[in-house]
Amino acid sequence: MKVGFIRSTVVVALAAASVGVLAPVSTGTTALPPCKDGAYRLTASRWSHTLRWQFDASSTPRNLAKSATERILEHAATNVVTGRNSCGLPDRIAATQRYLGRTTRRPNITRSGACGTSDGHNVVGFGTLPLGDMGLTCYWVQNGSTVESDILLNRADYRWVTRVRAGCVSEWDVEAVATHEFGHAFGLGHVAEGLHGHLTMAPYILPCQDSQATLGLGDVRGLRAKY
Repeated sequence: MKVGFIRSTVVVALAAASVGVLAPVSTGTTALPPCKDGAYRLTASRWSHTLRWQFDASSTPRNLAKSATERILEHAATNVVTGRNSCGLPDRIAATQRYLGRTTRRPNITRSGACGTSDGHNVVGFGTLPLGDMGLTCYWVQNGSTVESDILLNRADYRWVTRVRAGCVSEWDVEAVATHEFGHAFGLGHVAEGLHGHLTMAPYILPCQDSQATLGLGDVRGLRAKY
């Protein structure tokens, strides 16, 4: 079964370093339920102002409608800044985001999974990544504050859907993966898959899994600690 690994890379003062953590796939036997698991890990990314981003709609996979994909990506960003959860936790996260519409710009992420040069534009799109990488977030930090973040979802090796339907086989949910990636953009790192595999920021996602679109206790705690 194909399993996607989701990672992020940070560029600080033009020096790049990977912060992805590779972990074994969880069997689901040791991980706590998401509302009981308070684990989180923070990275260097922290927005001191509103994250204003755009969508490279021309990169949308052929099987998806651009408008539906656009709407789902907006949901994903909102999931993070509002701390959307099923645990009854109120929104106490000061992070903000704003969708600025479509763009012809592409995310500054190469086919090899490296971060390009910062251009001051925050772009989300689909493209090619190394096999096994389902999604990748690059962010650029200056003077302790994030100044840009780009997200790329791998359309070369994965079939994407905007809704997981009955009978789903070998398809991946855009909202679930994009919520995870926006988590990286706002400063959340990976938690260990085997122990915390039910949280949004666990690094692996299975086909037809959409649970990562809903944050767990640890995801919300991490965002509150950051913002």
